[in-house]
Amino acid sequence: MSEKGRIGNSERDRYIAIGMAIGMPIFALAGFILCIATDNPGLLGVGPAVGLAMGIAIGEGLYRRSRQREADGR
Repeated sequence: MSEKGRIGNSERDRYIAIGMAIGMPIFALAGFILCIATDNPGLLGVGPAVGLAMGIAIGEGLYRRSRQREADGR
């Protein structure tokens, strides 16, 4: 693998990690609220699972936005 490919992958991984750091705590809180509201502790794990998926989506969006800015020359 070329050096440019490794840098691109590490940059993408960094943005996905940032997105997961945003999504997981927010949705973990939502899972906790759902657990309390329904009095069902089995729903506690739903929040982080949704947060993981949303975090990856947020990170991918951040990565695409940064690539677009580089292409535009900003």
